[in-house]
Amino acid sequence: MPFKDRGMWRGVVKIGGKRFSDSFETKREAINWENEFRKKSNLSGNSISFKDFSDQYLSLAKSKFSKLTYQQKESMTKRFINYLGFNMDVDQILPSHIHGYLLEQANNRSNYCANRDRKNLLAMWNWGQKILDISSNPVTKIDRFPHDRKTQYVPPEKDILRLLAVANRKERAFLDCYLCTGARRSEIFNLKWEDVNFEKREIRLWTRKTKDGSMESESLPMNNQLYESLWWCWENRIFKDSPFVWVCEEGPHAGKPFNYRRRFLKGLCKRAGICPFGFHSLRRYVASTLADTHKVSAKTIQRILRHKSLQTTERYIQNLNHDLSGVMELLDVNINQSTTESTTNKKSDSEILLNR
Repeated sequence: MPFKDRGMWRGVVKIGGKRFSDSFETKREAINWENEFRKKSNLSGNSISFKDFSDQYLSLAKSKFSKLTYQQKESMTKRFINYLGFNMDVDQILPSHIHGYLLEQANNRSNYCANRDRKNLLAMWNWGQKILDISSNPVTKIDRFPHDRKTQYVPPEKDILRLLAVANRKERAFLDCYLCTGARRSEIFNLKWEDVNFEKREIRLWTRKTKDGSMESESLPMNNQLYESLWWCWENRIFKDSPFVWVCEEGPHAGKPFNYRRRFLKGLCKRAGICPFGFHSLRRYVASTLADTHKVSAKTIQRILRHKSLQTTERYIQNLNHDLSGVMELLDVNINQSTTESTTNKKSDSEILLNR
């Protein structure tokens, strides 16, 4: 892929271990030169080395996908090159190579991991066929591995009570963002103050769920609990110049976005003395609370969780019925009730649950 060097765009093509390059005023000119050079050298895509092929794809993936998705694709590429043992040309890679690699992943890791690597390899080859004129896609001849869908862990309410009881004011506000919205981790970590509208009592959440990698947003109403927590954060923020709502306040990452503290929740679980779980478990907890406790419909919960497919939502819950505006207040009532019982009564968890 072209790169910028001293104000010029440099096109680069590697052939048989040799590197050829030229400089151009625009990136488009550099790309056109690379494609023409490959064609003249009879290296139209399918004779490019897998290393060069994957480097070009990862360059695109880094700008198109989330950081986590990019890291998954990068790790998969490294594993596949290591499996091949040497840098083969793309046209030399057969379905047997793909199958052997995926079988190794299934045996050493899991069928789920093998299927995820298959998905990433398939996307890479599809891109290569479209952009680099690669003639065939060996991944299409390999079937997915069967795997049982595990029951996703949803923390019990008593564990949420303990979590809220040991959290300080800032940590509690952070948890409120999850428990009052059911948001994804990336949506909370990347939340900016410009996305919080105190006047309209709305919070705007951004996610990267489109095929072209672009971001899309959706606004949700803030219930009283979330409004008060975010207002407290606004008035007590330390790094006033930071656009991010959640910022590390101390340590080596002070002033940086909160995504440097991905292990925060597990540490809080340890302090609470409960089984550790990840941020996505809070999202499942919200879904199950709305469905089981408040009998909210799957369609409404789909709108709150912002799932593209109702089928995804139905993995979390059962099919019920309710209205969106009142639903957000149900979360407010549920969390306030939980907090009151866990912080003012000073009772044991068993006593709290018996009194609910």
